[in-house]
Amino acid sequence: MKPRQCWSVLEGKAQQKVSQVQADIVRARTVLETLNGSYKRLQFLYEEYRLQGAGASVITHGMQDAMNHRQFMSQLMTLSERVVQDIDKATVALNALYKKMIEAEGERLKMQTLDEQEILAFQMHSRKREQRSMDELGVSQFNRIGRS
Repeated sequence: MKPRQCWSVLEGKAQQKVSQVQADIVRARTVLETLNGSYKRLQFLYEEYRLQGAGASVITHGMQDAMNHRQFMSQLMTLSERVVQDIDKATVALNALYKKMIEAEGERLKMQTLDEQEILAFQMHSRKREQRSMDELGVSQFNRIGRS
């Protein structure tokens, strides 16, 4: 007779879920780092063009160039705002994954505890059965000796 394997199987499934969530967290962190890098590059580019337009040594080629410059600056700002929105969404998603990770780890620990309890209960049952057998053997030997 062996202990039931159901808890160890459930613990394995819970561990797989924990591993999956960990992989999702790594991917989400990578996306967030990429977005932060994009935001920094956009800010740098915007500042560079702003200084270029404000510089005294800039030679203006006309009204069209000035309009193009302003339009490009506006597009950079729009892109920056979009990246900030994406960063916010990625942060919310990452926080949700952390919460999911805590829940998955709690479930795994619960299954591990139940598995350990099952093993301990089986060991205790085995010891009791073994002790009962030893007691029966001792009583039968005692009775045999008493009859002789």
